[in-house]
Amino acid sequence: MSSTDLPPLLRLPLHTIAHILSNVKTIQELGPIILSHSIFRDALQENFHSVVSAIIMRRVPDGALPYLLALVGSQRLSLSNPAAVKQLLGLAASPCPVALSTLGLSKAEYAYMNSSCSSAKAIYRQMALELKPLCNAPKKRHYVNPWERFRISRAVFRYQLMCNLFCHRLCLIRRQAFGPRFDDEELKRLFFSSFSPWVNEELMCVFVFLRRKVAQDTPDVDFISQIHWMLCMGLPFLSKIVSGGTLRSTGIPQFSTGRSATRAYNPHTILLCSKLVPEQLTLNPPLQDPGLPLKFWDKSQILQLDPQRAPHNSPFRAWMGAHFRCPISRTVCCDADSNLWFFGYVIWTSRRWEDPPWDEFYESSDEYRRREPIFPRPGKEWGRDDCLRSRKQRKDIHDAGGEGYWPREGGDWSEIRGLTAPQKEALEAKWLREAATESTGESSTTE
Repeated sequence: MSSTDLPPLLRLPLHTIAHILSNVKTIQELGPIILSHSIFRDALQENFHSVVSAIIMRRVPDGALPYLLALVGSQRLSLSNPAAVKQLLGLAASPCPVALSTLGLSKAEYAYMNSSCSSAKAIYRQMALELKPLCNAPKKRHYVNPWERFRISRAVFRYQLMCNLFCHRLCLIRRQAFGPRFDDEELKRLFFSSFSPWVNEELMCVFVFLRRKVAQDTPDVDFISQIHWMLCMGLPFLSKIVSGGTLRSTGIPQFSTGRSATRAYNPHTILLCSKLVPEQLTLNPPLQDPGLPLKFWDKSQILQLDPQRAPHNSPFRAWMGAHFRCPISRTVCCDADSNLWFFGYVIWTSRRWEDPPWDEFYESSDEYRRREPIFPRPGKEWGRDDCLRSRKQRKDIHDAGGEGYWPREGGDWSEIRGLTAPQKEALEAKWLREAATESTGESSTTE
């Protein structure tokens, strides 16, 4: 058969077909296409990196690629080596010098990037849906502009990078490998010091949003440590929770088996390190008084707070206005700003902040600070006795070989698997004995 007798599709060169493939929205859409005809499979095999990287690049907000590459790097490098961690953190703070298609990433790494982009998209959409109306945003309050997509995606990628680096046992491995002289705090300071205070506050806003969604959508979580453990479960898990999933639907076990994040390595504790970075800066000219409010700083000193020398846009103005009368020690990760974090105050773009009167801006921010908390604190509805009882029951079920969903009220075995009827009866009898013993002890104490 001559080439003129071939169908039009088969007359096209493979690189042209590859270009067509690179215009699909997500990597998942490639599957049905390459199964429909061998010509698509051949084009993808011959131009794999160019096709997949083009799809990824359209999904990554402008400027967010270095943070995504650093996140991918945290999956492949030997993170027990402090030098490797420092190199990785330097990558996150620098623009990507080459095209993505030339980096030789594996299929698994491309899939991880695609999944991370999908998770970031789900998170920034839900943040806009919930938080923009609280900020008195204009008519298109649910619309996320390119700058807002970039800020939230950057914070999401940095958050997961922080969890990968610091929120698990690799911290202990580094200390064991390099001895007691090794200080992991240096790496944490490096993680935050490469960015301005307002960029680190973006990270805090995203963390507070994720923590609230996990606490709200998983009401049977009884201890804050368990919430922090789930906050380290990865972006796909968190995006499902943010999009309306529950702990039950995600299939994550509910038993306390020692996997909760320890106090030293939970996300909130790591974020507290960002508080120390502005205080340790060496300014020129130096501050006469460390407690000097920002309103008395020179413009040159303010500029030195941003290592990347980025333009002073809405996040800077929001941060500056909210802390205009505050010393630098109260401008990052300060508990008094919890209501501002709930709003995502350094994320949204607003024309109201283009040339604000700083004192008026501060008064408005301070009024928000003094309000009652907009959202309840995670775990507040749980009493201590309820927490201990629920945790004990879940541990007993797990130790007996059971798995599944156990509600905080107890008594519902319908979603517990792996236990026989006699085992369930034995556990219930044990809990009744323990409850009776506790009641007897309380009565004797009262007398």
